Amino acid sequence: RKIPVTIITGYLGSGKSTLLNRIAREGKRKFAVILNEFGDTGDIERALTESSLTVTDGHSSYTEWLDLGNGCLCCTVRDSGVQAIENLIERSGDAIDYILLETSGIADPAPIASMFWLDEALNSNVYIDGVVTVLDSGNLQQCLGDVGGHWHRKHGHGDVVEEGITTSHLQIALADVILLNKMDSFRGDKASLLGAVREINSSAPVYETKYGEVDLAKLLELHAFDGSARLELQDEARGSFHDSRISTITLEFPTLTDEQFDRFGVFLQKVLWEGEVLGQPVEVHRAKGVFIKTNGEVLVLQVVREQYEFISIAATELPRCKLVLIGKNLVKKDFDEDFWQY
Repeated sequence: RKIPVTIITGYLGSGKSTLLNRIAREGKRKFAVILNEFGDTGDIERALTESSLTVTDGHSSYTEWLDLGNGCLCCTVRDSGVQAIENLIERSGDAIDYILLETSGIADPAPIASMFWLDEALNSNVYIDGVVTVLDSGNLQQCLGDVGGHWHRKHGHGDVVEEGITTSHLQIALADVILLNKMDSFRGDKASLLGAVREINSSAPVYETKYGEVDLAKLLELHAFDGSARLELQDEARGSFHDSRISTITLEFPTLTDEQFDRFGVFLQKVLWEGEVLGQPVEVHRAKGVFIKTNGEVLVLQVVREQYEFISIAATELPRCKLVLIGKNLVKKDFDEDFWQY
């Protein structure tokens, strides 16, 4: 039996904890809640060395402090981080049905997602189900526009990750579901707000919420990292907000021969590992694709940063190959041109 893990990410004050408490009170499943709040709580020393794991069945709960050895989960080497959680699951017997991992507000979710995803291939007893990003609608646009990092430092969110990119950009880019929270108190331009999110990630569904109130079926058991992942592009953003730093592009092409598919693999490695398309630097943070071969074979591609996996599936309703990429400096025509050169 494998236990699903949902990563809940977002800045301090976005409503992650409120959402997490709502989920844990569901009552139908026994949740383990792992909290990594480095920089988000007053007890920084404890957060640096320990994570709190609470097992709840909706009525009663118990807490066990889990020492991850090399710091909080997002900073821990991959093997020891997952291994500690696996060991706790084994000790709990049948006490855990589902794991909710709330990241620090300053955490980039990609290393955490990769940690669980890669470990699954090693017969782990946990698997990553999806990444849910919770956004504070009132502060989002100011946050995304804070390329110098002043607002982030003032509000305790750390520095910008690199020139022009904040952790919030990365949290949106990696999301499988996005919650625009605190919409009951939002007084700005809703279309512009949604456009800002869609410019970065037009693949993940976006739900407007207050106090994290949302149908849990939209958040849990997504299977976003396996062969059943859906490639549903939402309506393209049409607002005046244009963020060229991180964006989504979609490529479609006809069925591939075995030789063409192998050449695509070489192209993919160049893009992910060398960060280059037509001699220009690019960064891919997340990608999903469905590839149909002329012999009838169908494969799903999953990508998180430099790691990727092809998963064979029985069939697809798509008539053509489709690839959705989220990242920095992505230009659709450049990808098309460079790929067919192979």
